[in-house]
Amino acid sequence: MDQKRLKIATHEIGHAVMALFRGQGVQKVSLKGMDSPNGTEKYLGFMMLEPTEPKAKVTVNDASRKIMVSLGGYASEILFFEVCTPGGDDLTTAAKWAECLLQVEEYRNQMATLPVPEPGPLDEIPNLQVRAYIHHMIPECAKALAPLGPLIKFLAEELYKKDELDGHTIETHFVSFMRSGSY
Repeated sequence: MDQKRLKIATHEIGHAVMALFRGQGVQKVSLKGMDSPNGTEKYLGFMMLEPTEPKAKVTVNDASRKIMVSLGGYASEILFFEVCTPGGDDLTTAAKWAECLLQVEEYRNQMATLPVPEPGPLDEIPNLQVRAYIHHMIPECAKALAPLGPLIKFLAEELYKKDELDGHTIETHFVSFMRSGSY
């Protein structure tokens, strides 16, 4: 097995499983390359969420869910490869939603108490409080996904073999896994 391709499959399935875990539907997960939305990068894989109804006001739960889904790929890499290389659009998206949480006193106070990580891949996040929060949330996401490890492994191997999985297939396996009491 090509370990780089398996790592990409695991990363993308991590996003999808975290999305389902947090109540967000998934359209598909793919290992087919595509250009990033801003055209500056070439993605080696991607996950598409089901669209949600636009809201006039983003809730704390919405922002928290979006952060966790964005970091789900890194969390899966940690679970299966013990290390991840954060960066790119996933990190930018998580940081954007963490900035929203700064508007809520409870989160602002929590972020103020977190230590800023040593220099490294998170340095691209200019706001030190947001950087500390993202650094804190990556292992929290890994902890949330750990019980779902067998499902992530199975789905990543399926994605590796098939190049693409539709959301219905992923959700069917997710629901079955959750009902089995394995979680």
